[in-house]
Amino acid sequence: MSQRSKSDKIRAGSIVYCLLAIFLFLISELTWLQLIRGDTFAKRARDQRIEVLCKTPLRGTIYDRNMQVLAGTFYEPAIVIFPELVSDRGSVEEFLSLTSGAAISQEASLSQLSAQARLYLDASKVSLGSSDSKIPDDPGVAVIRQPVRYDPTGLAAHVIGYLDNENITGISGIEKTYDTYLRSGDIGLIASFVDARRVPYKGLGIRWLHDAEAAADVVLTIDRQIQEIVEEVMDARISRGAVVVMDPETGRVLAMASRPSFSPNNVGSAFTQPLFPMINRAITPYPAGSILKIVVAACGLEKDVVALSDKFYDPGFIDVGSQRFKCYLHDSEGHGWISFLDAMAYSCNSVFIETALRIGGKSLVDFYENLGFGATTGISLPFEQPGQLPGAYYMSLQDTANLAIGQGEVLVTPLQVAVLLSVIANGGELVSPRLVSEIKPKGGGTITGLKSDMSRRVLSQDTCRQLTFMLESVTRWGTAKAGWVDEFGSCGKTGTAETGRLDSAGHPICHAWFGGFTPLQNPHFVIVVFAEEGGSGGEVAAPVFQEIAGRLLFESSHN
Repeated sequence: MSQRSKSDKIRAGSIVYCLLAIFLFLISELTWLQLIRGDTFAKRARDQRIEVLCKTPLRGTIYDRNMQVLAGTFYEPAIVIFPELVSDRGSVEEFLSLTSGAAISQEASLSQLSAQARLYLDASKVSLGSSDSKIPDDPGVAVIRQPVRYDPTGLAAHVIGYLDNENITGISGIEKTYDTYLRSGDIGLIASFVDARRVPYKGLGIRWLHDAEAAADVVLTIDRQIQEIVEEVMDARISRGAVVVMDPETGRVLAMASRPSFSPNNVGSAFTQPLFPMINRAITPYPAGSILKIVVAACGLEKDVVALSDKFYDPGFIDVGSQRFKCYLHDSEGHGWISFLDAMAYSCNSVFIETALRIGGKSLVDFYENLGFGATTGISLPFEQPGQLPGAYYMSLQDTANLAIGQGEVLVTPLQVAVLLSVIANGGELVSPRLVSEIKPKGGGTITGLKSDMSRRVLSQDTCRQLTFMLESVTRWGTAKAGWVDEFGSCGKTGTAETGRLDSAGHPICHAWFGGFTPLQNPHFVIVVFAEEGGSGGEVAAPVFQEIAGRLLFESSHN
């Protein structure tokens, strides 16, 4: 082989290797650009073609126990105005002049908008000055589906809570307690696709864009269907108050509602409303009245101070020191001779005060504390209050008498009463109420054991059986026949707690209570109803219990 042909072969090989190296380099660059950096460049290209109308921080979803969304992505209308596309400026100007209270990203006037500006109106916060006003039918006005975090109905608002003005940090409820898990730091966008002149493309519309997911989701013990039933009944019957529904075996809170309520999507309006709608009355303490006779009965039976068949004489009052405590039958000379069982059925003050005096003030307060009163339950909600008990070492006989009938210094929350009734319904175990079932990180896996499932025995099974019989007598023939549930049966106790204030007619203003459980055999639901300044527990709260219990049992029997 000649020297020349050998040199040509080497040159050809070098060219092939160079071309191969260039090819491999191009392949690696394309791989880098498409597979590794592809998403980044695609987002940059997209960002060059969009006009951001609104930014929303992304957070984890809050689910009910059946994985139904309670807080995540719901939709409400929003209005976007593109000035360069408006054909009838007069009608749009008139519409803008009638809006008030809107969340507006620009000055609300077409004349003050440049050709590239956009006017974004959150329709959930727009109120019109005239009921005849309508959104203009104009090519420059678009009504879109705006993603919002909360159900527009405001379902379970006090449990879920709400966020700060920037929608970043949880301020109340589950949003606050589990803010670390729910917050992601990423942003979602509401945007329109525009051309080089920033004019919207026809047909591409306005879209919800997000490139990341939240850190974790939270699964509650709340049952959305039960919560809806409770809130529907409350809206019809209770203007101020609370309802708690619990599973007595596990302590899982199946529903918790407070009235008046608010919309977490529009918290600002709640601060101007009367009756303090932001307060969660389910974890706020109030005088409970006769519903706390359950504690006196439990203590008396447990300590063998009294038996169901014991007879007491009630002349309509009982004198304790220099103070006279009246029974509600005072004007008709009381109940006369009455058994301890019937004293519960007819809520006789005299009998329970006498029983409490036999027990002793300190022993009774200690018993209250052992049942969880005077301390927070530890449920996963901020701002839960512990209630109040009288100081055991400084109690007078009159203080003991007041404690026996749920008056005086004692204050309890509806949730604490639900815990008390769960003890009786499950046979004597004190269970801690639970609101969060688990946390699901986006990376996979599950965080459980957020709250201990440990329980402790505080009453004997025999005492619970006797208490169940006593509470059944209340609904069968006593003060709360309106709380009896046909076919399934129920147990419970009324409470009519004096506030110390009088209405315009000079009558005492009272809180209405009823707490109970159903069905009689193997109770599934503990339900506590509280109507703030509602009046009589038997007339106001017991019928609410009956309706809620009836609907829950009907639904569960048909599922």
